[in-house]
Amino acid sequence: MISDPYRIEPLGKHHDRAAFSCGVEELNDYLQRFVGQDQRRNLARCFVLVNKNQPERILGYYTLSNAAVVQTGDATSPVRSPYPELPALLIGRLAVDKNLQGRGWGRLLLLFVLSHASRLSEDSGFALVLVDPIDERAAGFYARFGFRPLSSDRRMYLRLKDIRKTFTRTT
Repeated sequence: MISDPYRIEPLGKHHDRAAFSCGVEELNDYLQRFVGQDQRRNLARCFVLVNKNQPERILGYYTLSNAAVVQTGDATSPVRSPYPELPALLIGRLAVDKNLQGRGWGRLLLLFVLSHASRLSEDSGFALVLVDPIDERAAGFYARFGFRPLSSDRRMYLRLKDIRKTFTRTT
């Protein structure tokens, strides 16, 4: 999926966060100012897309956190469960450098994240992958990959069982 010379790796001190620009100030600001705090507090983990020939330059990034969805008990619940909350994995942020946009890199990064989620599900139980699209354009992007609205707010979900149909772990 992500092929040589590109790779995904955990955000590190050697990555140049200040140079990253995706065209959305909130996403740039998060990477440049807040992601380090969130990682130190164990609130999120950040992964970056880099070219191994320029490993300090961030071409894209995403964050993952644990989350839960309160069951409403009605027919709109995405998964049936006897528990009051459904465990979930939250893609908190996903962004691609503005110079790479429109070339399929966002799609590729999201597919990698979903593959990552499928692998993580073997070690930690969760039923849904959630996203909080930053705007309507982002919501449309996620909808093209099968994410559905969870409620009246912007949060969207994709069921893990649907992800697993696409991504299977090969070892």
